[in-house]
Formats: sequence, C-alpha cells, structure tokens
Amino acid sequence: MIIKVEQTKANSKNKFVILENSEIKFLAGTPWLNIDTPLDVDKKRTCVITDKNEKPIFYTDYSVTENVANNLIPIKWVFTKSQKSKIYNIIDQNKQIKGKIYKLINGVLDTKQVIEYEDYGLICYNKSIGKTHHIFIYNDDKQIAEIIKPLHRHDNLDYYYIFILDEYKDLEIIISFYTILYDYLSYSDSEFVGNKDEVEVSYTWDKNNKYYNKDWLPSNFPSKELTKIYEEMELERSKTIKSVKKYSSIIIFLVVLAWVIALIIFLIAYFLNK
Repeated sequence: MIIKVEQTKANSKNKFVILENSEIKFLAGTPWLNIDTPLDVDKKRTCVITDKNEKPIFYTDYSVTENVANNLIPIKWVFTKSQKSKIYNIIDQNKQIKGKIYKLINGVLDTKQVIEYEDYGLICYNKSIGKTHHIFIYNDDKQIAEIIKPLHRHDNLDYYYIFILDEYKDLEIIISFYTILYDYLSYSDSEFVGNKDEVEVSYTWDKNNKYYNKDWLPSNFPSKELTKIYEEMELERSKTIKSVKKYSSIIIFLVVLAWVIALIIFLIAYFLNK
C-alpha cells in the first residue's frame, strides 16, 4: 500500500491529511510555536491523529519523568551502549497506552527511532540521499516499510510518501502517526511565516547505512506508481526552485535599491553641507 501525508496548514496550527488512492483516511495535527521550557515541559502538548471524521484515534503523551530519568547523564550511551530520549507514549481514545515511540542511541553514528506497538518492535533508520530523505522501517531483519520526504517545501508545507508491504497493512495507522511525530520533531517551525520556500540537497552516512536497499521499492511496488510519484516530486521541486529564484531576485533588487537610495541621500547631504 502507498500512503501520502500532506501538510495543509503551517501557521498558527500544523494540520495534515493522510490519503490512500487520493481519498482521506486520517487527519492529524501537531503543536505549533515551540517554547523553551524547563525539563521540556512544552513537549507535553500533544500530537494527534483522527479518522476522517475527526474522531481521535491516538495522541502522544510526553513523559517528563521518564525522559529526565533517561537523560540525567547526557552521554550515558558511552557507558551503557544504549540510551533512550524523546520518549512519547501513544495513547488511544480510552486513555490506554498502546505503545511508545522514542530515539535510541547505541553508539557513535548509531542512532535510530523505535516504534513499540502491540507485539511489534519496529526499528526506523534515517538516510538523506540527495533530493530526498528516507526512513527504512524494519521488523526484526525484514524491511516492511519506507518513508520518503522530498527535501523541498512550498509555502512552508511538508509532504511524505509511505510505502508499506500489504502483509503489514495493519500498521498503517501507527506508521502514519510516527510520520506525523517525526515531522513535528524534525521540521516543525516556531515562527509565523508566509510563502516560505526551501530547497535542499543532503547526503548522510552512519553505521546504519547498510539497511538502505535501493532495490526494495522497485521490488515491491509497481514501476508505474513509482514513476508517477518520482515525477510528481520532481515537478514540485522545480516549482519550488522557480519560486525561490523569484523571491531571491526580489530580495536582491530591494537590497540594491536600498543601497542606491542610501548613496543618493549621502551625496545630497554631502553637497548641501559643502
């Protein structure tokens, strides 16, 4: 199955729609305006995912006590070979804990995210490959899903593609929610901005690069669907580049104009006082 996550609002609220075959399956939201607070109490604000009728399914609960306990020693992983951080409980509509999502450090250049959900312990590895950022999701030694985030933003809005093996379809809700939380922790803005466009190229390397299998997508999903998605991403990137160039030209023009005006004022004042 292929899912698309689209951010629809980025100022005053972060809102998302989650679609399959262009039909809305879930809605989601994350806190806006990050605030620096002691012990990261600000993170108590929740991320939430609902059905298409806005009935809550899951929300996050940031355990201040658990996070502080795991991070009293900032580099504990040097001694213990394992350290958790950014620990979020996943709570259902009945206020029951259904799982956890957290960051796990096992050593130098050895960081991943973990999704504990029902009987699953999913490991998520990150890698940037030029124009896109990828998250490879493993159940034991088997890759079961991959998330792609294009490294460009138009109007300050993010979007993602999620690819899940059909036999793991029951994980679509938790992997979708993980994507929303990942966006909140990695790309959430803390300012009001308008028409903000960004284009990035990035390459990363760490000990978990071995989990990147460039043949996984073409081996498990129709080439026609993949080609369509890649073409859509490239088209959106081209539009964003044009927009960035347009605004860059305007900014350069305004800067030059300001310097010219300043020079004229200086020359007028100089000759008047001569």
